[in-house]
Amino acid sequence: MESTSRKKIIVSLLAGTLFLFGILLSLSSFDLPFQPGTNQELLFFAALAALIFVLFVALTFVLGRNLLKLFAERRLGVLGSKFRTRLVVAGLLLSFLPVLMMFWFAYGLMNRSIDKWFSRPVEEVRGDTSAMASLLSKYAAQNARVEAESIAVTPETQRAFSGHGFAPVLDEFRRRQATLQGGFAVAIKKGNAEASFGAPASWLFLKPRIQLQGLDSDTPVHLNWEQTDYILGAAPVGKDGLILVGMPLPRKFSDTVRQLEASQQRYLELSRGRRLVRRTYMGLLLLLTVMVLFATTWLALFLSKLVTRPVAALAEATQEISRGRLDYRVEVSAADEMGDLVRSFNRMAEELESNRQQIEASSRDLSAANIALEQRRRHIETILESIPTGVLSLDARRQITHVNHAFLRMFTPSGTESGSADSLIGTGLGDVFSPEIVEDIEPLLRRAERMGSTTTQLEVALQHTQFSVALTVASLQHGGRELGYVLVFEDLSDLLKAQKQAAWREVARRVAHEIKNPLTPIALSAERIQRHLERATPQEGASFRILNACAETISTAVENLRTLV
Repeated sequence: MESTSRKKIIVSLLAGTLFLFGILLSLSSFDLPFQPGTNQELLFFAALAALIFVLFVALTFVLGRNLLKLFAERRLGVLGSKFRTRLVVAGLLLSFLPVLMMFWFAYGLMNRSIDKWFSRPVEEVRGDTSAMASLLSKYAAQNARVEAESIAVTPETQRAFSGHGFAPVLDEFRRRQATLQGGFAVAIKKGNAEASFGAPASWLFLKPRIQLQGLDSDTPVHLNWEQTDYILGAAPVGKDGLILVGMPLPRKFSDTVRQLEASQQRYLELSRGRRLVRRTYMGLLLLLTVMVLFATTWLALFLSKLVTRPVAALAEATQEISRGRLDYRVEVSAADEMGDLVRSFNRMAEELESNRQQIEASSRDLSAANIALEQRRRHIETILESIPTGVLSLDARRQITHVNHAFLRMFTPSGTESGSADSLIGTGLGDVFSPEIVEDIEPLLRRAERMGSTTTQLEVALQHTQFSVALTVASLQHGGRELGYVLVFEDLSDLLKAQKQAAWREVARRVAHEIKNPLTPIALSAERIQRHLERATPQEGASFRILNACAETISTAVENLRTLV
């Protein structure tokens, strides 16, 4: 709103200045009929000069304000101020010299013109012309007065004013028709026209005495009737009589005299207002100079704004976009190449916003995939940490990348504590196993590269203990490129122990079977002996007792063996 009101004020000042300048240019250049002929016109001319001065001060103030504002913006480092300063300085430099030359030329021309208008020869010519016109008028008035006096001294005129009638006077007027030169003569007695020749009838009814005041002075008295000027002359007759003669003036002479009088009057009025005219034209020249400089500055500022405003808007938009506001757009109006630049920037911002949305969508998808992979990795790690089999992974450089707790429980590497998996990451096989085991593992790694996987059994001696492990080596490959290895260690100690126990159980079962096989007939034989002895006679007592004791011993031993096996 403030910028709009400022623009309206500037446009109003320019319009008013141009209007006044057009009026003055028309009055001075086209010689329009305007001259300060009255005090009111002089007052108007003075008011016009004051208004020009006010406009001059206003435009000078606006021009100075714009320059000071531009200087302050340059000191503060406002974006685009340097470009505006250069453009304004270039415009002022390009226009200052022509404007200065025009000002001095116009100023000199104005001074010479005014000096010529009011020069002494011109004043003398005007004075001589006016004096000559005045002398001619006085000469004509003197002729009229002489004619009136010649009529007044005639006997006929004297008798007529003595009361003998005015008919002889009228005849005298007719006889002097040639000397009157087309004029008129009137005999006046006591304010009344008693006889007249060639006088205007309407004038006779207007109290000639009232109109004849001033005839006794040296100032010529004029009478205009039917577009003809008359010079009046009078001669007294007696106490209350008067002969009035009107001598006609040539029409061109009358017009010339009037023009000379009017010109003289205008010249006097202009001469009195000469300093005002000079100041007015001087103010007009200064106003025109300031207008040109102001127009140049305003045009330079306007042209610079066409560039700096889009540039400032683009810089602000760049900062906003750098802060992450990709929805920010440049709304400033621009034309030509700057408009193309603004539109290109907005298209770039739209593409960046679209790309960011796509990247955010991809990032969300990637985050979801990473979460799924992380869950899967944790699941696999949980599985690896839960299984009793030791797992060790190597990269392509055969550096350890992962071990599980089963491996740490299975092995206690030299120089590390049991359960410290992080300390093994990035180390080699030689830092974990003895050189003998490493020598056994190296061929397995090369075989796994060729075959994909391989399995073997190793005897591991660790901390004064020795146990057997089943080692499976698998090669990790993708697109023909080696990614690493996975080594799976399975402790065979419990398995071998179980196998030994099963073997001994089988041996015991077989031994028991071999023992049980003869026990049955032995037990049956002992039972038969006992049944036979039960049917024996008492006479055979001693033998009976011996055989019975042996049979019981055999049966007891058989039961004990059955219980044992």
